[in-house]
Amino acid sequence: MFIKRVIKNNEVCLQITEEGYDSEKKRGKNVPVKFLGVEEPEKPLTNITKEFAIVWASNRTLGNAVPFSEYVIGRFPPDNEKYGVELPCDFVKCGKFRNGKDRWWCRTHQVHWGTKADIQQAEQSLESIIRCANASQPMNYTKEPFVLSPDNYAGGVGVWAALPTAVNTTSEHDLRKAQIHVHVRPDIASNKLIDRNYAAIVVVCPEHGALLQNISIKRVVISPPSAIAYLEALIKKLPLGTLYCSRCNHPHLDLGDFAVNPHKKHFCGNCGSDSNWSKEAIVSSPLKELADNLNKNSKFIQSDRAIDLRDYSDSQFKIWASTPAILWTSDLPQEEGIHVHIYRDGKKVVDDTFGQVTNVDGVAMEREALLQEMLSKVEKG
Repeated sequence: MFIKRVIKNNEVCLQITEEGYDSEKKRGKNVPVKFLGVEEPEKPLTNITKEFAIVWASNRTLGNAVPFSEYVIGRFPPDNEKYGVELPCDFVKCGKFRNGKDRWWCRTHQVHWGTKADIQQAEQSLESIIRCANASQPMNYTKEPFVLSPDNYAGGVGVWAALPTAVNTTSEHDLRKAQIHVHVRPDIASNKLIDRNYAAIVVVCPEHGALLQNISIKRVVISPPSAIAYLEALIKKLPLGTLYCSRCNHPHLDLGDFAVNPHKKHFCGNCGSDSNWSKEAIVSSPLKELADNLNKNSKFIQSDRAIDLRDYSDSQFKIWASTPAILWTSDLPQEEGIHVHIYRDGKKVVDDTFGQVTNVDGVAMEREALLQEMLSKVEKG
């Protein structure tokens, strides 16, 4: 969702607008969701710092998953990761409106600028600066993000979209928002050196060379919006690709409705160009090309293990459906099934993936149903 300026009774007003997909016309559409009222005078963006950080908005990814710099300038809260960072606008010219007036695109907040309401707001600004309608919208962030270099781990790297559990009988709080789960092994026979969730990560491969077709790209960010969009496309077996903007040569990222509706015409979030066409209807993501370049084994095997939860009636459970990895650099195939953690007296006694899981009621669990439950729980911001 984004905020749009409109003029009502000669006043600049704000309304929340949702970016959707028109399945009949096969193109994007903006749908008004909620009227917010008259725009208040802007507050000065003070206490700005330069941080090594990843920033993303609800259902949007700053820099289209491929930022120009590892540093972000903005007003950050003191916490290391949270919601609430505010960033200055970054405008680029992107053509003209139908009336011939110049149109601009804010790369930071992913919204156009230049309507009559925008110009009126700028004229009334106390600071005499241009700000897009989304300029005051806080974003999610993580400072000092984990930098993953798959070249350093001969045993393989696994990266997934971490989702809420399908079943959780423990007292531990579940995830509300997606995170990024990382496994790494120093060699194929060793235990996992890293096995944890991160708010977002940066992928670099100094020895591998260019990560993507655009050889100037040296890092790729994996944040919750891009990870969830990519995961859902994999699950639904949608046609995935990585489209480059014909104007700025930046890899395009589809999110929201565009990530579940393959389409030919794509809007560049980096320069605002709306004249990008793929040969076939696809969902575009830089993660697709990243995975094609780094992943070694694309095969899946069904787990042959079985477990009966009735044998653990005195224990607590956490249960997930397995999901395809975003990155998988191991020579071994991925294992498909139902992942189970069992805790007894505060200790984890089971941590494995099973092909068959019998519930405490004696009925076999269905992986697809568990997967849908996990996706229904996640807040996609």
